[in-house]
Amino acid sequence: MTRSSISVFLLVVGLLWAGVVSWLFVMFGGVSNPAFIGKALLWYSWMFVGPLLLISGAVMALIGTQHKAGSIVSLVSCFILTLMVVYETVEMLRDLADPLIMRPPYGLYAIAWALTLMADAGAVHLYRLASVNIPRQGRSSA
Repeated sequence: MTRSSISVFLLVVGLLWAGVVSWLFVMFGGVSNPAFIGKALLWYSWMFVGPLLLISGAVMALIGTQHKAGSIVSLVSCFILTLMVVYETVEMLRDLADPLIMRPPYGLYAIAWALTLMADAGAVHLYRLASVNIPRQGRSSA
């Protein structure tokens, strides 16, 4: 895979992640009361850090000015995404013991796991592509 296709995939994953976080914010009542919006944005702003890092890292790697920095930012963001998906899955499995809690949507969890693992593999591959030392032309090794 090329660097640009991996960056576009990571950009799409970052945009999907930002969409899910925005949807959660709206579902928590973020647009119900104008006075609540500022407080809720301050309270839930940490949830937007991961998607913003992934989007910015993918754009940096896609533009081509900062390949290595963009790949490192994407790698860190994918690590954050993996930790969040693992935490949510563990919490979902822990809640299965309670018979009064509705069964979780297993299909959505499977899609989240598949996208997370593909994004992790893409970020690692992007980092490896950016870390390859390309010798400069015109320099002699003597």
